[in-house]
Amino acid sequence: MKLYILLITILVGGITQACSEDFLELDPIDQSSITQFFKSDSDFEAAIIGLYSNFRNATVMPPMMTEYRADNFTHNEYFGYELAENDLSPNIGLEFWDLYRSLVYPSNLIIEKILANENLSQETADRIIGEALFFRGFAYYWLSLMFDGVPLVTKTISTEEALLMKSATQDDVWIQVIEDFKVAAKLLPDTPSEYGRIDKFDAMGYEAKAMLQKNLWNEASIVLKDIFDNSGHSLEPIWSDLWSNETQRTSNEIMVSSIWSDLIPNNRFGQNFIYVPNSGPLGQGNFTYKPGLVNSFEASDIRKDSTVGLAFDGRSLNNKYDFGRIENNWTMDIVMLRFTDIVLMYAEAISMSAGSVQQLSLDLINMVRIRAGLDSLVLDDVVNIESFIEVVLAERRAEFLFEGSRYGDLRRHNLLLEKLGAIGYDFDESYLYLPIPQVEIDKMPNLK
Repeated sequence: MKLYILLITILVGGITQACSEDFLELDPIDQSSITQFFKSDSDFEAAIIGLYSNFRNATVMPPMMTEYRADNFTHNEYFGYELAENDLSPNIGLEFWDLYRSLVYPSNLIIEKILANENLSQETADRIIGEALFFRGFAYYWLSLMFDGVPLVTKTISTEEALLMKSATQDDVWIQVIEDFKVAAKLLPDTPSEYGRIDKFDAMGYEAKAMLQKNLWNEASIVLKDIFDNSGHSLEPIWSDLWSNETQRTSNEIMVSSIWSDLIPNNRFGQNFIYVPNSGPLGQGNFTYKPGLVNSFEASDIRKDSTVGLAFDGRSLNNKYDFGRIENNWTMDIVMLRFTDIVLMYAEAISMSAGSVQQLSLDLINMVRIRAGLDSLVLDDVVNIESFIEVVLAERRAEFLFEGSRYGDLRRHNLLLEKLGAIGYDFDESYLYLPIPQVEIDKMPNLK
């Protein structure tokens, strides 16, 4: 049986989970309609909505799991302990590997079906292909961060072909990630048609994120300048205003979010990453800050109290996302890309490309620092490129805690093991990647 037959079932399951936003409210497809599917604009619209639903779920665990893998959090059990302490079970990477099922394979199917359809309007075809490419690029972005080479699947394949797949090199996968985002940006509209939809500048933002991971500083600076100058996004004037259900839906700073609501509550995130009082000796959201995290905030940084703190029983808190709660259901969206990230990546790319600290980089960083209640930096404060990297990493840590940024930030500067060593962890190079899940190796023996 061709793999795409299996995948249409996945799309159907994704569509039926659609949440309450207007563009996610479509009638679910049932099995009897599959043979007539992928013919009209509305069919493809329904299929891409299934991908948006899958994307929503993909934003819950992978980004936050990397916070344990960096120098931010640890845990006394479960996946948090495994990741933080490197005491890994054979299948710890399944949350990341599932991106193949939820995003990669359905994206390939939709793209192929659109290219084979002569009746679809060009505008609709371009937008949906762009969205599918964005989601495929997003999946491979996280797969590339977490595994040292994975199968590179850019078309639908049979089950037999899948079982014989080999891992591609890291370089080949990153090239594909950048290309997916680049092509997506060319196909997508400049502005989204509805809240929650991906647009050109969202794809460009992730293109730049991937370029930075490969240290393509000059190329990234060109993309980021375009976003900075032309996207129309800006910083939210008051940082703490970002973290409410109301502002998340209206802020000009938010670029990419996954959508949740009281009908489809974000309970898995809430139960893992937000403190729930009176929930037993281990509790929920029972992560623990690693040494040095709380003190890494500068004294007058207004982001500190709005991000971290301790509960009455001494447990660590996630103050940033502790909103939108109805009893034990959470309705807040998960922010995946903010304009602040564009500003700080642009600052980083400019000076890293030049090989020396540039005044424009400091001007950009100061935009973020001033909003946080901090003093501006001058060139005398940042004497060389090494100190500049530390300034950028510190700013990004304070700004993006609980947003899944720290692991990639440290990886691209080859500082992950050094930062962990400074707080008492003794890991070797094997820590840099997760093992491919054993259940996948058992099925696909050619994986390395």
